[in-house]
Amino acid sequence: MANPQQTQEVAQRFIHALNHLEDEGDGALDELLDLFADDARLRNPVIQRERQELQGREDIASFWREYRESFADIHSDFSEVTANEHAAGLFWHSHGTDKTGKPIEYDGVTLLRLDDSGRIADFQGYYDSRELVTGAPARS
Repeated sequence: MANPQQTQEVAQRFIHALNHLEDEGDGALDELLDLFADDARLRNPVIQRERQELQGREDIASFWREYRESFADIHSDFSEVTANEHAAGLFWHSHGTDKTGKPIEYDGVTLLRLDDSGRIADFQGYYDSRELVTGAPARS
């Protein structure tokens, strides 16, 4: 990526694709996956608690599929996006219901590091996993 504006555009495409996945389910998965590099890495507190990270499109596809299937409904609102030449920080609040209909809410930040072709090479989410009482694999 050459400039912060291009990184900002990738971040906005990610937000759109995530919201589409949250609204439509698996039918919108490819739109999100197309933003990731073939060898991308994905980490968050739940994954790291198990001392692992996900890598590659197959792992990342499974993660996003499980994320969406973990909720009856979910929506993420993004309050701020900051960007430089190769990275973006996305601040968000997610709310919805778990599979039993119980309300769920949590806040966090997602860091996206892009490769030279402008695809997401490293995705790292930060949030308080104690906020998730449903056991969902929370995305960010």
